Amino acid sequence: MNIDKAIREFADFLNRSWSVAYPLLIDRDYTSDEDSINDWLQCNWEILVERKVLKLNEYLEVFGEGADFNGASSRITDPNALPNFKVIIRSNSKPGVYDVLNDEVVILKGVSFEKLVGFKDGFYTLEPEFKYVLIIDNDSELERVIPLDGIEFDLERL
Repeated sequence: MNIDKAIREFADFLNRSWSVAYPLLIDRDYTSDEDSINDWLQCNWEILVERKVLKLNEYLEVFGEGADFNGASSRITDPNALPNFKVIIRSNSKPGVYDVLNDEVVILKGVSFEKLVGFKDGFYTLEPEFKYVLIIDNDSELERVIPLDGIEFDLERL
């Protein structure tokens, strides 16, 4: 399976499983438990994406904030592993893509993939529908949110 297909299926998995998993991940006073949510996301990222597209002893950069489950490591399944691949993003048709967060068309050059997100009321959210990607524009140091349907994912060796 290629990385583009794996990430799109991961987005579908998040959209379908969120309503079941989220209540199990919040704490007893029904507030968000960010650590548990990030652990769950990272664990599923490693199993459902990383293992489907990479060989043994190959690892992706963490998803979003990564996990806090293993102390200093941001990984779940192999806490001592260091990433040797990163997800890169390209426009799938035009030179530019629409950044819904900053309300502008941008060229995807020098950006870092962070995580899949939803988008409501002018800001990104960690809830469905996961049909956007949060990226960091390394040149301007801005967060950007771009629709999944305007991009393609690929891998680059670190």
